[in-house]
Amino acid sequence: MGEGRENRMDSELFQAASKGHLQFFDNLTGPSSTFLKVTTQKNTVLHVALQFKKFEFAEKIVYLCPSLVYKTNSKDNTPLHVAAKVGISSMVKLLIDHAKKLDVETSGRQLLSMVNQRKDTALHVAVQYGKFEIVKMLIKEDPKLAMYVNKAGESALFLAVDKQRYDMASYILSSSPDCSYAGRHGMNVLHAIIIHTSTCKCSFCSLYILEIFGHNFVCT
Repeated sequence: MGEGRENRMDSELFQAASKGHLQFFDNLTGPSSTFLKVTTQKNTVLHVALQFKKFEFAEKIVYLCPSLVYKTNSKDNTPLHVAAKVGISSMVKLLIDHAKKLDVETSGRQLLSMVNQRKDTALHVAVQYGKFEIVKMLIKEDPKLAMYVNKAGESALFLAVDKQRYDMASYILSSSPDCSYAGRHGMNVLHAIIIHTSTCKCSFCSLYILEIFGHNFVCT
């Protein structure tokens, strides 16, 4: 109990991170261990800064305490998961660049492939929240991310089609030819296509899907 309280983030640090108060660093006298303190949800100060889109504050934190790039919260979300959800490309680039410095052997791919409790990678999150630029960045760094399937059995491609984000689906297909087609409840991308084309009255959608996936695939 006592150890948990000692590691709890105080209100001053939380307020500084959530509001992006850079003067906090000017007044900092303690060691970098201050940045290892977490909220009740085990969010680090980096999680908080990213959640509130305080890029400059997040950047300072990463330089002062690089290990936070890999820290997870109570849901096993990394800072990259948070940045992918928020959808700020500069934040995603910051984390990837620092991960490459910390993990030279895999060129930062360890961070890219980390999953949360739902087994979602940052790519899954970016697709779910419609952050196309982030999707492009992540796949460019590691096309194999599109092969990952989450706890529900969903691939990034399936999520893109299921949410009718066909521009994302097209990009995933063209950039990661070995991507997974798997979906939840034993479904796959084909099932999602059939469901959406059967309920959509717009002929343009059907033609667009055919253009992306090809007539033979859709008719299989």
